[in-house]
Amino acid sequence: MDMANNFKNNAFRSKIYSTNKQLKFFLPNLLCDIEKKYLKNPNLIIDYWPKLVGKKLAPMTKAISFENKTLYVLVKSSTLFSILKTQEKRRLLKLMQDKFSRDTIYNIVFKIG
Repeated sequence: MDMANNFKNNAFRSKIYSTNKQLKFFLPNLLCDIEKKYLKNPNLIIDYWPKLVGKKLAPMTKAISFENKTLYVLVKSSTLFSILKTQEKRRLLKLMQDKFSRDTIYNIVFKIG
């Protein structure tokens, strides 16, 4: 009975190992394809900004460009600029990276304008 269980456990572990090994080769290619898609069409990232910040902040901010893996955002007031830059930037960047991948977006730069 123990030998049968050991065989099943070893077969199961082998199957998991095989699947993980396949993912190691498949996943980087998939992420690279996703990154290329967004870098070729930066409007997908720019257009997502209002959804990310919500109805209250969207009218006071505007994503204007996405270059070199950096999203540039205009902010209407110096107070909001300060809050976004010092308190919210890390959280917003993480949300963008969760949506588009860490390899696609590295930074958000806020500018008053």
